[in-house]
Amino acid sequence: MKRAALVLATACLFVASGLRAGRVFAQAGSAPPEAPAPRVPQLLRLDCASTIGRREVTLFERGTVRLVEGAPGKELSALRELGPDELDAFVRRLALVDLSEVRRLSKGVEGEWVERCKLELALPGKPPRSFDFGRYDTLPLALAQLLRIADDLTTDLVVRVAAELPPGYRPQRGDLLRRADGFVYRVAGFTVDNKAVELTGLDQPITLYVLREELRREFVEYLGRGSGRLPPR
Repeated sequence: MKRAALVLATACLFVASGLRAGRVFAQAGSAPPEAPAPRVPQLLRLDCASTIGRREVTLFERGTVRLVEGAPGKELSALRELGPDELDAFVRRLALVDLSEVRRLSKGVEGEWVERCKLELALPGKPPRSFDFGRYDTLPLALAQLLRIADDLTTDLVVRVAAELPPGYRPQRGDLLRRADGFVYRVAGFTVDNKAVELTGLDQPITLYVLREELRREFVEYLGRGSGRLPPR
């Protein structure tokens, strides 16, 4: 009797375990996880970042242009929609750029404050291409053309920031400017071709050369004119 009872108890335990396992399996199989939403294909993506800021321009296949810009972790974004004809025109411009000779890129100025960029291109009927370079690297003409097109995509797109240089600001020797990272620089002079501004740091012993058209991206506040004293934050 004891042996029969033991066999019966073991059989009941096995059946109960099998039922529990079957229930769990059925519950897991009855509700399969939802498939992730399909990713909208990107035709062009330019992402430039440094320790003080980031700027990303993306052209999506459907004609949406997205601009993301700002300090790391505090980026703001703006969108615009291209019409069919405008989208076709941009795609044609991108397709006409001859990248066959663009291979290894030479490196220029490097440092924590220097932007590193990644440009990705994926056009219909062409193999995808990807390029990594620095903001101040010497770039081949074809790559410079792509950067120009990326800039044209963001026409009328403005990401507003809390502070910025005055409208129409023109740098002069002695101007004090606050950079996006909070450090203050004084305008010390200009390059021979007058295309870049030489700035010396008041917080730290460093000299920067910034293109005039890049000045508004690097610096966010005009602090007046001064010599060597650091203005209050």
